[in-house]
Amino acid sequence: MKRTGVPVLLVLACVAACGGGPPSEQEIARARAQAEDGAARLMETLFQELVNALKAGPPEEALVVCGKRAQQLTRVIERETGVMVRRTSLRSRNPLNAPDAYERRWLEQAAASPPTAAHAEVVQAADGGYQLRYLRPIRVAKLCTPCHGEELTPAVRDAVQGQYPADRATGYKPGDLRGAVSVSVPFD
Repeated sequence: MKRTGVPVLLVLACVAACGGGPPSEQEIARARAQAEDGAARLMETLFQELVNALKAGPPEEALVVCGKRAQQLTRVIERETGVMVRRTSLRSRNPLNAPDAYERRWLEQAAASPPTAAHAEVVQAADGGYQLRYLRPIRVAKLCTPCHGEELTPAVRDAVQGQYPADRATGYKPGDLRGAVSVSVPFD
């Protein structure tokens, strides 16, 4: 009988080499380091730009930092690192930051029992591969309250309504859980 097809051992070797199985502990550790770096870069850069904007002008003018500038920063970090990074919240200001199903589950659990540390988990992606999902809590800092706090000035309220008519991101106090930095690291 004539044999056709690829030998089973060759197929198994390709599956293992091409990332067909779960990632190793070493791969997971490397992915977590990438995720932590991406999240830290986003938050540190965003925080510094927000501080500078608040020093330069009134809070309503600083809205651009957490809005448009944050979106630009996430794209830069994604290009430089190859990982998907973004901010998300159950009470989003920008519809682009609405949580996906995975993020929503974590955020709902975090709202009931606020986390003290980041969460990382390897999950199977829609394409059958694996990815590390990393969520770093975002807490409201005092400098965030002029635009996200319980009492907004009329100028801030008008600016928020003008840029984000469906805004749900106010009423916070310093220390409240605002949302999370979400990072996805695919395993090759």
